[in-house]
Amino acid sequence: MLRNLAAIIVAAIAGLIVAKFAEALIGGGVAPGEAADGGNLAGLVAGYFIGAFIAASIALLIGRRWAPLGWLAAATILFNAIITMTTFKLTLFLWPVSIAACAAGGWLAIRLLKASTSSPQNNRKESLFDN
Repeated sequence: MLRNLAAIIVAAIAGLIVAKFAEALIGGGVAPGEAADGGNLAGLVAGYFIGAFIAASIALLIGRRWAPLGWLAAATILFNAIITMTTFKLTLFLWPVSIAACAAGGWLAIRLLKASTSSPQNNRKESLFDN
């Protein structure tokens, strides 16, 4: 249980950091009070995708490739995207695209790492000392 909690915390922090760096690197970022142009919007969407992929990958690696952890980590990046979209003057077109980018990043990480939905507790090998 603590491993899963640590996986989500570490993955969310790493994913958010990577997403913000990707947004700034690709699109230049969006300053408060200004409208975003096409390059900034592409940077935001790319940042959300990359951040969701990294967050889901880290969560899966720490959490023994349990798929719900990957989805939860990708959802934290989606939550960040929703906060960003409600804070700045962004187009409504960005909402479904951001949801799709975060879902695609999480899905890709789950598929590449071959995560399963069965609990990691059920996959543990029995030890001589388990009673």
